[in-house]
Amino acid sequence: MPYFVFRIAGIVGLPERLAEAPSYREAKAILRELRARESGDAAPIRMVFAANEIEAADLLTQPREPDPSLYGADD
Repeated sequence: MPYFVFRIAGIVGLPERLAEAPSYREAKAILRELRARESGDAAPIRMVFAANEIEAADLLTQPREPDPSLYGADD
C-alpha cells in the first residue's frame, strides 16, 4: 500500500492530493520538502498510509478519537 501526501485546505477541510510514494522514507522526504516550501500560515500538509487515494482522503476527513491514556496526564 502506498503513502499519500495531502494538503488539508479550505474551510471545509477537504484534502488535496499532492503526492504519492511507495515507501515511508520517500513519502517523509516529500512531506518535509513541501512543508519547507510553505509559509507558516499555509494549510497543513499531512501524510497517510492507505490502499488507495479515496480511502486516504476519507481517513483524513474522519474525526479522530482522543487518546484516553492522555486524560489526567497533568495530575
